Order: sequence, then C-alpha cells, then structure tokens
Amino acid sequence: MTISRRDFFAVAGLLGVGGLATGCGKWFTDENAIGGVARLDGERVIIVGAGAAGMATAHLLAQRGVDFQILEAASTHGGRIKRTNNFVDFPIPLGGEWLHVEEATLARIVNDDAVEITQAMAAYDPDDLAGVVEDGVVAYERAGSWPDLKFVGATWLDFFDDYIVPGIADRMVFDTQIVRIEHGGDEVVLTDANNTVWAADRIVFTAPMKVLQDGDIGFEPGLPLSHLDALERADIWTGMKVFVEFTEQFWPVWLTAKRDRGGQHLWYDASHGQDPDAARVLGLFTVGDMSAPYQAVDPGDELRDLVLAELDPIFDGIPSRTYVQHISQNWANEPFVRSAYLADNADSDISQDLGKNIGPRVFMAGCSYTREYDWSSVHTAVRSARDCVDEMYR
Repeated sequence: MTISRRDFFAVAGLLGVGGLATGCGKWFTDENAIGGVARLDGERVIIVGAGAAGMATAHLLAQRGVDFQILEAASTHGGRIKRTNNFVDFPIPLGGEWLHVEEATLARIVNDDAVEITQAMAAYDPDDLAGVVEDGVVAYERAGSWPDLKFVGATWLDFFDDYIVPGIADRMVFDTQIVRIEHGGDEVVLTDANNTVWAADRIVFTAPMKVLQDGDIGFEPGLPLSHLDALERADIWTGMKVFVEFTEQFWPVWLTAKRDRGGQHLWYDASHGQDPDAARVLGLFTVGDMSAPYQAVDPGDELRDLVLAELDPIFDGIPSRTYVQHISQNWANEPFVRSAYLADNADSDISQDLGKNIGPRVFMAGCSYTREYDWSSVHTAVRSARDCVDEMYR
C-alpha cells in the first residue's frame, strides 16, 4: 500500500499543505531588503493582522526603516501558529507545526547575517514506520524520505518570538478589529470595531481568508471582481488539532485513515524529535468534513471518549489503558480565524488572485495570498510577505 505524500503534507502545514507543487527555490530575492529601492520619505504603513505574514512583513519593513504599525484583532500575536506551554514538558503547536523546506529558510526569514540561528530541528528517519488504516486494520511501511523538519523544544511561534518579535513588539496594537477600509483617496483610512480611525499611506492586509470571505471587513471602493470571484470559489476548510498524552508510545510516526469525505485526517507522533525522556504525545490533525465528528462533541470527556474509541480497536485497547490527558484546538471557534486554511485541492488561481494588490495602496500577504501554486504553510506566509514588501518598494 502506497502512502501519499499529500497525506503527510496535509498534517504538516499551517494546519495545511506545504510545498506540494513547488519547492522553495529562490523564494527570497537576492537583493538585501535593507538596500535597493528607497522608501518614500515619511511614509506610514499599517499591517492588518499579527500572524506569521503580518509579523514577517513588519520585520522586513523595520529592516528598511519604514514607519509601520500592526493592528491585531485578537489579544495576542501569532494567529494560526498558536502554541501552548501548559500541557506537557515541551511546547505544543496548536497550529502550524513543521518547516517544509530547507533549514536555511529560517536564516532567510531573519534576513540578517549577523544573527546566528540556534534553533534545533529534527528530521525524519526513512526507516520510521507509517501506517494506513482500512477496515480497522493497519498496514505499515517505511515512511521513506521527507524534507520536513520539526522544531525541537519549540514551535514556529517560539521562533518568531526569539528572532522577529523583539524588533517589532512595540509596534503591535491588540484587541483592534478592523471593520472598514477606505482606500480611494490619498491615504488609507481604517475603522475598528470601537470606531477608532487609523490612517496610513499604504496598508498590508494579512487577515485570514475566511474573515475576508465572510465580509467582516468592508472595503470602499469594494473588492475587485477578481477577488470577489476567488472568494466565492474558495473552499476554506475548517480544522481541528487534538493532542493526547499517554504513558507509553504505541503509534508509528504517522497514521492516516481511508477518507470517506472531504478533507484530511491524520494521527502523528507529536513527540518526534523531542527529548527521549519527554512526555509521549500523539497528535491528531483533521480538516474539512472529516473534522466534523470531533468539532461536534464537548472538548472534555466526550472528545476523549471519541478518540479513544477510534484508537482502541487499532491498538488492542492500549490507548484507554495508558491515557493521561488531552488538549484540543478547534479553529472554527477562534472568532478572528474561524477556519483552518484554503483547501489543498483548491483551484491554484484562487491564491494567486487574492495575492494581487487592491488598488495602489492595499497590498496582500498571507499563507493563502501567495500568487503561486503553493499555499497554507508558514513558509508560504513569509514568502508572500517578502513578495509584498519587494513590490511595495521596487
């Protein structure tokens, strides 16, 4: 039985597919961001959203000496690279988890040769076991070679907190939900939910696609027809992650089930690469229609019983005997996100069209505003930020 590369990447993304059709290539320009085209004197830029794309955009603008501010609807930064330190003895990534491209990408994100990147990353052994469940029976085979890397003792958010956030933290404003963007004049005027007005020469919009699709933010002039068409066609998957601690490990590096509906459903070793004495944690990643059963139950005992009932027949009752605790993240319940990501089988032009500027003053950056056939990963969010800033100052 052949295990699909798409199945593995589905678990590994920002809750999403990563690097499926295009490699990293030279996704950063060779020109140093600090040099090159000069900025407009006295220009002010506002970034809407403090997720991966928003923080990366801010970092690049700071390196260019551009005056900027980040307006974030939530009470903290990170968006879908959220993590918790309150579950086991290593950080748990509740959103984006893997680096899909070469490790040198981390240095490219920092974009400063004077900074040493010390973050440890764990690769996968080609001899690791992976499995596919069909009719309650697991067929195992070697996982083979994967390019993906897992953070050791850290998460994507920890990486940003260590290398990006210190230089931009004083420019972040939280609990500021933008509800209107007027961009037809000599400046962009933004209004938040408290009727506070903000103004900038240009803005970079990085809020999640679902927020845009649901019409939470009004644009004047309205969105271009190309954007409206893309949003109408976009299948934006809901998603959920569950982490279960056990007293012993009984699972392979990852385990997928035969799909009976749209989306993805994979179990994986969330402890991979961590200290050998660290807690043993099994992760569940599920998006699209396949996440519905887990989202429909109470996240406490009902969810526990559901996942144990799924695992016990596969592993001869070991899960129930060794269960310790669990935690979950239902992205449909995050008020300023409400989804996982653009479906991995979406039309490629959706991300490309939504990555286009909205007039001369509104630029787009985000994991699904990428202008290419690759979306919904942290590295695509950062790449879109670089593309956006390069276009602003070319």
